[in-house]
Amino acid sequence: PRRLPQPRLPTAPDSRTPAARTSPGMSLRHGLRGRLLDRVASALVAARTPNGLAAGGRAGNLAAPRDTGDALSRAVTGYSRANEGTDGPREEDGAYYRYEDPAPITPWVRRVITGIELLRNGRYNKGMAFSEEERYKMHLLGLLPPGKFTQNTQVKRVMRVIRGLSDPTEQHLHLLGLLERNERLFYRVLVEHQDELFPIIYTPTVGRVCKKFSEVFYGPRALYITSRDKGRIYDILKNWPEKHLKLLVVTDGERVMGLGDLGVQGIGVAVAKSCLYTSMGGLDPADVLPVCIDVGTNNESLLNDPLYIGQKTRRVEGEEYDELMDEFVDAVKLRFGDRVIVQFEDFSNQNGKRLQERYATRATTFNDDISGVAATTLAGVIASLPKTGMKKVGDHTFLVAGAGETGTGIGEMIAEYIAQDEKIPINEARERVWMVDSKGLITRSRAEKEEDLALHKLPWAHGGKRECATVLEAVEAVRPTALIGVRRHDHSLTSGALAGDSSDEKNVGQRVGQNAADAAPRLFTQAVLQKMGECAQAPLVFALSRPDNIAECTAKEAYDATGGRCVFAGGCQVEPFVHAGRGVEIRASTSAYVFPGFAYGLTLADAHRVRTPMWLEAAEAVASMVTEEDLGKGAVYPRMAKIREVSAMVAARVAMKCHEMGVASIPGKPPSSAKMLADAKRLMYNPAYRCYM
Repeated sequence: PRRLPQPRLPTAPDSRTPAARTSPGMSLRHGLRGRLLDRVASALVAARTPNGLAAGGRAGNLAAPRDTGDALSRAVTGYSRANEGTDGPREEDGAYYRYEDPAPITPWVRRVITGIELLRNGRYNKGMAFSEEERYKMHLLGLLPPGKFTQNTQVKRVMRVIRGLSDPTEQHLHLLGLLERNERLFYRVLVEHQDELFPIIYTPTVGRVCKKFSEVFYGPRALYITSRDKGRIYDILKNWPEKHLKLLVVTDGERVMGLGDLGVQGIGVAVAKSCLYTSMGGLDPADVLPVCIDVGTNNESLLNDPLYIGQKTRRVEGEEYDELMDEFVDAVKLRFGDRVIVQFEDFSNQNGKRLQERYATRATTFNDDISGVAATTLAGVIASLPKTGMKKVGDHTFLVAGAGETGTGIGEMIAEYIAQDEKIPINEARERVWMVDSKGLITRSRAEKEEDLALHKLPWAHGGKRECATVLEAVEAVRPTALIGVRRHDHSLTSGALAGDSSDEKNVGQRVGQNAADAAPRLFTQAVLQKMGECAQAPLVFALSRPDNIAECTAKEAYDATGGRCVFAGGCQVEPFVHAGRGVEIRASTSAYVFPGFAYGLTLADAHRVRTPMWLEAAEAVASMVTEEDLGKGAVYPRMAKIREVSAMVAARVAMKCHEMGVASIPGKPPSSAKMLADAKRLMYNPAYRCYM
């Protein structure tokens, strides 16, 4: 056979060179005689090798048959156990499936991939963009149509298909299919169409995809670890081919974007988020890994669903859960290094905050649902100062409706910023933030009477105000200039102070399903919004709950009730509208403004810990990217089309703060702010095609 051409790229099995393992079905010999010899020889080797290892195999990969005679018999005439499943042999028309089932072989070799294998490898495939020279030297002639496209033309082609699909779920799945076929083209499409594709690849569409993830599961884009894997988590991590990861997006699927417990199906959010770390934050896709910790589910519909792809057991809790997470974090550090970043995603509010505190001094971890959401909210508050007439954040009086871990996280982030900005004690800064939970306004008198008041609510139990049973009463008593809504628990949507006014049909949200959230009335009623208009000339109204059917109010409702004087931000996408002859373009408050650049900044500094001042720096960086034009249109966040610039700014400032705080592992004097920003832009992942010749 003729000698293969020598490409300029190295042939080492690195993620950035066109080398890959052959598929498990690849035989080491070819032809009928070779296949027969393979089966007989492999069966003999498996029977004779200690611990059931095939020659060249790895411990634990290939188990030898219990009986040598049985192995030899299966090697030649064979009865397949591969299709038996968990319920024994499958039957069809009264006959068992019987066919030739080869004995185990060593299933991998490493080499430069060419030909059809190159086209089937999503990381290196360029589709119709292979040049004539590449097609000839990489053995692609005849395997592609004769036409040749540039990557720009391919992007237009993809967008034509996406725009031709009417269902966002279908659009999301089509994009994931493109990711499997052509990774660089996928990210090029996302980078160039962030505004249009963000709500398709991420919220709100990804939530719908997660609900049917068991039906559309497509391949190993993530790593799955179950509660039954205790004691072997490190071995499972070794199965992932990349050895130098920088970031893991970890979920247990207990609280998925306001949809509740989706179990292993929550991995859809982690996969989407890992894509955003690349398209928005500039991390190489080979450096990011979504991980699902499957500890079961308490969702009855999933437990009874025969197609559910996760463990059909109740959730593991308590000490057993903590031991599993401890082993996971230790194994991650052992496998990928002490400075690998672990981002917790869609854990329950209780577990998310607890795990973040548990590992804060042991690993580089953060929870985007708590810290990321809080930093994004703070960024909107800072950016809105020119419109509200306030000179500083501390001039506001805040009322947060929703005192769970997310709500108190927002309050704590705001208080930390006020304390840093005004150089006052944190306790004094907290007095400017009030909280409302399901029982009403949290006050000192309530804390003294209620023995079961959660510990995380105690710092917000202030004195000097009467007890209030509703949000309207709390607004009247506190007279806030900023109202923030983050009701996230199902029970808070049906009863109590956070349930809203169900007596007014105009306040009842859209019903799109059967659970409690679908019947949730508006929490920020017309009366509440009108009272906010009396408390401030330009009140802040942030309705951050999602999906939109549980949002506290809409932008149009807030504008109508306040005469267009409010500054609004919501957790969901808002269609542009006209108020009093003026166009309004509200941009959703999403943590995507913060978390991609934040993680990128940690990698630039090679940080080994995460601290609160880094989040404050990230919030200021996002706010600095909001222009007067944005504010004039009613937006307090930048355009999504500028997200890579925003992420570079966030990354540079976070990296500088890491050096300032002494948590950066890069030795020597840190570069200037301008040099750090230039490096952040220069080192971002570029999805343009590489030349293979």
